[in-house]
Amino acid sequence: MEGQLAVQTSPSGATGFTEAGSIDAKTEREVERLRFAPGTEAEFQSYFTERSMARARWATAIYLALVAVMTAINMRGSMAPLSEAILQPIYLLRLGVACPALVLILAATIVPRLQHHYQWIAASGVIVTGMSVMIMSALAAAAGQPQFQMGDVLIVVYATLFLGLSSRPVVVVGAALMLSFVGIGWYLGVPGGQLIFASCVVFATTLMSVLSALRMERLLRANFVENRLLNDFAERDGLTGLYNRRMFDNLANRLWLQAQRNRESLQVILVDIDHFKPYNDLYGHQAGDRCIRRVASIIARAAKRPFDFCARYGGEEFALVLYAPSGEDPTALPEQIRRETMALKIQHAHGEDGILTVSIGSATSGPDARRSLVGLIQRADEALYRAKQLGRNRVLHVDSAESDTPTGAFKVFALK
Repeated sequence: MEGQLAVQTSPSGATGFTEAGSIDAKTEREVERLRFAPGTEAEFQSYFTERSMARARWATAIYLALVAVMTAINMRGSMAPLSEAILQPIYLLRLGVACPALVLILAATIVPRLQHHYQWIAASGVIVTGMSVMIMSALAAAAGQPQFQMGDVLIVVYATLFLGLSSRPVVVVGAALMLSFVGIGWYLGVPGGQLIFASCVVFATTLMSVLSALRMERLLRANFVENRLLNDFAERDGLTGLYNRRMFDNLANRLWLQAQRNRESLQVILVDIDHFKPYNDLYGHQAGDRCIRRVASIIARAAKRPFDFCARYGGEEFALVLYAPSGEDPTALPEQIRRETMALKIQHAHGEDGILTVSIGSATSGPDARRSLVGLIQRADEALYRAKQLGRNRVLHVDSAESDTPTGAFKVFALK
């Protein structure tokens, strides 16, 4: 489910960025060694495959066309003559092995179900194709046909530079093709001098192509991180690292639709710092910023599950959305936030007991509720307003059973 909404729950934004917006040292090391943390790596692999798909599609189509042209030329006898005993297995390998493998690779660039497994489908397909090409070349070379390594160089370049294979598959493919080349040439009796020369050419081509592919992937990883950084700036509040209001509206709407489809409940929790303007005026804006960040960190820790998320809703107001909230008591988590804020013991001359507190309004919409998302948020907002009216530093929750009650006339319960 997480992949459907792509909800980022990390309070500090996308992994790998400093507050100044630069890539941190850990992420630089991950780029260099071509491996991110598991969650980020899965995102990158999707990004990498998507970027490579069009190139792989065209390269495979061209390769298939080239195989067809070469077969037609062979059948017309335009190349150096080969015996029927050699041509028959060559045609069989081309049309019965190489072409079906290339068709499978082409299908994996087009069919959505196969695209999810594209990397290893392409790797397996190109190894099969490469081995068949090498057997054909070795048969021709053993029969006295020159340019033993030409077809093998072509398959190596195609496999490593045009299929868009990531680091692990490209290394596996490069090693498999190189070892297959030497083994097949030796087994089919290619003359020793010719095999050594051809092996050196193929080895050099393989090494350069694999290194170029790894370099290309490293650049794409750096580009991927930079794009995430730019997206992070657009989606996150610069002070707290939480989602901003625009992203809250976007994600809340998507989560609401998801809840309606799956017939799940949704809980909206609004948190407001009590007497924040007097605090800001008395202690200064820098102290106010520190206060907001510390409260934001508490709220961020409350968004533990994949679909839960939080945002800075206003100046000193925060929003937390829970998908299919667990537990029978909907006030448990809001109450935990309230108590953890008090435990910070931030001095506040205008606050209750001389410390900073928060007021919290909460509302839940069940799967059968006839209200809209706007209505759900409004009920949570009214619960927050009522909590402040009753003296602040408390939690008020709208009973989900009252989902059809007109806004402004709802029943609240669970005082602090």
